[in-house]
Parts: sequence; structure tokens; C-alpha cells
Amino acid sequence: MSKPIVGSLSNVTLAEADAYMRAANDNELRAALHLAQDRVELDGSEAAPDETEIHHALFLLRHARGLEAPSFDAMRVELRTALVA
Repeated sequence: MSKPIVGSLSNVTLAEADAYMRAANDNELRAALHLAQDRVELDGSEAAPDETEIHHALFLLRHARGLEAPSFDAMRVELRTALVA
């Protein structure tokens, strides 16, 4: 992704969530990582997003798509597994 898709720090629309999912080839964790990075940049920071920010991004993606809230612990395990692979 070259520029942020999201236009707000407070919510994510269904169209934005779908755009992140398409850009991440329907990989929800990868989409959340991109969204978290974009949100950090929109907030004016250059730091990499931490696990809490990634979880919040995953929550926003799932909420916009009408899905259940993600488990923080499950997301952390999935994130660490993805980083090892």
C-alpha cells in the first residue's frame, strides 16, 4: 500500500475495510498490520505499531465487516506465528 486508505483514526468504513482486505489478499492479520501502520502515520508518528494498535486495527476491520471482536491473545499468537514463518 502506498498511501493510507483509512481517512479517520476513530472508525473504519466497510469500503475501507474491504479495500484493506483486498490489498492484503484477504489475509485479515496482514490487513490489520497495514491499517495499524496507516493509523500510526495519520496520528503523526513514525514508530511501528505495537500489538495493542494492531489488535485495535483488527477490531476496527472486523467491526466494519459485521464480525465478532477478535481475541487479543489469539491475535498475539497468530502475529507471532506469522513473524516466525
